[in-house]
Amino acid sequence: MSDDLSGYPGAPPGWYPDPAGGPGQRWWDGYAWTDATVQPEVAPSPPPPPPPPQPQSSVPAPPGTYPYWVQAPPNAADLVRREEAMTPTARIAVLFFGLNIVVALINLQLRRTQFRALGHQMRVIYDASRNGAPVPNFTTQSTADPLQVIFGLAVIVAFILALIWQFRAASAARGLGIRATHSPGWGVGCWFVPIVNLWMPYQALRDCLPHDDPHRPLVLRCWLLALTAQFLAQAAIAAALFSSPVALGISIPAGICAIGLVATAPRVIVAISAAHETAIQGARPL
Repeated sequence: MSDDLSGYPGAPPGWYPDPAGGPGQRWWDGYAWTDATVQPEVAPSPPPPPPPPQPQSSVPAPPGTYPYWVQAPPNAADLVRREEAMTPTARIAVLFFGLNIVVALINLQLRRTQFRALGHQMRVIYDASRNGAPVPNFTTQSTADPLQVIFGLAVIVAFILALIWQFRAASAARGLGIRATHSPGWGVGCWFVPIVNLWMPYQALRDCLPHDDPHRPLVLRCWLLALTAQFLAQAAIAAALFSSPVALGISIPAGICAIGLVATAPRVIVAISAAHETAIQGARPL
């Protein structure tokens, strides 16, 4: 290193530009340059730009968590379309459940004489068997109108169509991630199992709706109307064998419940179908 001090005549000790041409400064001790140097401060680098926004994921949460839907999976869309294809038919089919009870109650009043005759025969046979007397032959009398038989066949067809729709609706609900108590197949099969068919079909229909859907109470109301109407209708038929006035008194509330069922059941179908369609469109979370 050069000790040429011509640029610093009589300069006091201190930091001066490095005579070697470096970017920093070197220490002058008043007599000679030392090896001590300092480098200029480097300005901090600017922060990196924020990452670009990521598109929202279309992958649904695992079944049972019921997420806020952004986009439903493709298989769920197919299931919902299959459900919607049968929704208009199901709306008509469920009308037959309540109408069948109304028709049965009307037939009960129109044929109350035949019902009383059957009841009289049953009492005679019962009294004879208790007293050890000869038991008379039971004479069968038809208590059904031919039109009621035809209507009953239509009810069977309507019931089958409604079950097909229920299976499709439950499958769509499962595809959308809605929690369910029963599988779609068991939800249909439980209709045919005694005792459990008093509540399991209701659970299967209820679980087609999200847990926070405001129409869930409508499903319960519809189910209670169906059970009450059916129970009172059977009680009215039994009472008609012994007392026509009692049968009429029971038939009135049974008919009211049946009419309520006619008004409520299609609304359940519409509510379930609308909830599934809304989930597919992503208009709001289920």
